[in-house]
Amino acid sequence: MYKYVVVSKDKIVGSYDSLIDALKTLIEIGGGEIYRGELIIKLEPDEAHLLKDYLITSPIEPPEAPTSPRRKTVIVLDQMFKGFFVEALSKEFPHLEIHLIMGKGVEKPYRSGNIVYEPAETDYDVYKLINRLIDERYNVLFFTGDKKLYNMVLSKGIKAYYMPPSEYPGKEVLVEKMIEIIRNNV
Repeated sequence: MYKYVVVSKDKIVGSYDSLIDALKTLIEIGGGEIYRGELIIKLEPDEAHLLKDYLITSPIEPPEAPTSPRRKTVIVLDQMFKGFFVEALSKEFPHLEIHLIMGKGVEKPYRSGNIVYEPAETDYDVYKLINRLIDERYNVLFFTGDKKLYNMVLSKGIKAYYMPPSEYPGKEVLVEKMIEIIRNNV
């Protein structure tokens, strides 16, 4: 006769006489392992009593709720969001990394606080940067006012936001809309 022991995070959750009961528990706790055991030792009645007392008094801790690792969010801003926009977002989200696309003149990426200044001379350079960040397991939020770049990035399934400054009554209104989008995605 077999016993089925459910283990989660190296802790015994319970012992069951049937595989079905063990599976039910495994599903309820959101994952773990099931060990099937069979008789490997025969004990005398007094030894069995001591072992039983030990097993009954051993604490069985409930497992923690399963958590899935969340991707870290990064913000990528097209070069039209230099100055006021990047500074405002940097202050509003000091815990997020912000990648600001820079045109010609920047040879390699450099960091200042939570802002990473990224060289990119073409739309394809921007696309490669976003794909690199996605490959590094980041959740990327891309803001641009360039319709052509927006359509290219969007067609590749990347989360992009077309927000040309000329379509907003002021830069403060635009940055508030960007903050709202970021808060809803973090």
